[in-house]
Amino acid sequence: MKCIHGIDSRFCANCNKIQKPPRSRHAAAAVSLEDILRFLNEEQVRATCGAVAEVLGVIPRLMGTRLGPHRPEASWIVNAFNSLPTDYSEDEWHPQLLSNADVISSGRMLALRLSKWRGVSKNG
Repeated sequence: MKCIHGIDSRFCANCNKIQKPPRSRHAAAAVSLEDILRFLNEEQVRATCGAVAEVLGVIPRLMGTRLGPHRPEASWIVNAFNSLPTDYSEDEWHPQLLSNADVISSGRMLALRLSKWRGVSKNG
């Protein structure tokens, strides 16, 4: 059996490529940047720009613009290289920024922890 690419369909990388399921637009709309910032501040945990951008469904380069002016509440969103807020001076950091070594570096982990936090905060 030949595939549309002219080779045995069992060995065609294009025909056998695993397709990612489409991302639910509803799920992304259910989480706002404000929700994420509230979570990070209450839990006092840092998250990378890439992780936050992945949850929001935006390009990581645009995170600085979305965050707006430097402020302690937004300093929990950090770069992946040194786990510190990009272009912030130390006096703009949240006072507890370095109190927890944990840094959430994937959108999936951020979404899971955010979901758990939402469940706890609604029930408690």
